Amino acid sequence: MTIKEVEELLEVPRATVRFYEKEGLINPQREGNRYRDYSAEDVEQLKKIIIFRKAGLSVSDIADLFDGAKQIDAVLEENLANLRKQMEELKGSINLCKKIKEDSPEIDSFNSEVYWNYIEEEEKKGNAFIDIAKELAYEEKKIIARHLGWGIDRDGNIYNLKQCVISTVFVLGLYVILECVLRKGWNLGNAFYGIIQLIVVISMGNIIELPIYIIGKKYPWVTRRKGTISVIIASLILIVVCTLHYLARHQL
Repeated sequence: MTIKEVEELLEVPRATVRFYEKEGLINPQREGNRYRDYSAEDVEQLKKIIIFRKAGLSVSDIADLFDGAKQIDAVLEENLANLRKQMEELKGSINLCKKIKEDSPEIDSFNSEVYWNYIEEEEKKGNAFIDIAKELAYEEKKIIARHLGWGIDRDGNIYNLKQCVISTVFVLGLYVILECVLRKGWNLGNAFYGIIQLIVVISMGNIIELPIYIIGKKYPWVTRRKGTISVIIASLILIVVCTLHYLARHQL
């Protein structure tokens, strides 16, 4: 079965099918012309994935279920708890939206104190609202992923944690190898210096991001790629500095 046929049968975009394949949840065979041939088992697996995703399970949880790392009862119980929490948060936020809408304030005359007190009173009663701390934690993860790997999409959202980890290890390995080659010794001491070099690159990347951000105001694609661009520039600078240091040391 071709991906077009799967797309029509399950009524899901082929990008979704490709994503689950990329995550290792399905593994269709390839024909002689290298086109994927989706079997009845692959379609059944996709159905299970879609059902679990619609139930709210994460891709990692589904992978654990298929691998036997987790039991379905435990995963569903945890998912139900998360969904109940989300429902409570959404209920509080819905009521807050309704209250603001009923008051019909203009943004210039918006009395934040009124709604701030309202939220505090509702939280004292045990009612919940959208947890903005989660958003901050997710943004921090995106920043780390942006600097240490390329498992992110154009908007900086993590879409492949495995790829991010692999690319991080790969980059770290390059710095360790570079330092060992420059110091002509394969030992833990030189490897440690390689790790330090990577930390320096990350710090330099943060500094470099400022002008990139300014340029990105005119060229949006620069902003979307600023993490990768800053790391590349910082890496080149570090390589030049290390090379000059190496040459100067050997000339002396």
